[in-house]
Amino acid sequence: MKTCSDNKSTAAALLLSLWALFLLSAVIISWALEIDSRLALNGNASRVMEAEAMAASGSEIAMHPAIRPGSPLLRGGVSSTQQFEARITGEGGRLNIKWVVLG
Repeated sequence: MKTCSDNKSTAAALLLSLWALFLLSAVIISWALEIDSRLALNGNASRVMEAEAMAASGSEIAMHPAIRPGSPLLRGGVSSTQQFEARITGEGGRLNIKWVVLG
């Protein structure tokens, strides 16, 4: 026959195991959320780097001395979602900063 102290120790062991399970599940959930946030940050950084590379590609092509306005080489890309379009324009519409500052 079980005594009252046996029931208390069994209940305490059950409560302790439930707390350990709760603590482990909280740690695993926080770890999974951290991994998810790191994946999102890496994905964003990768997209920014790809955009900068595509912009640099377009500007390098547009600045080449053999390229003329309207050239088909001014439009390009590596896939349907990663494309560039460069426009060659004159500087006639720009303001001379020295003239603006000096008055």
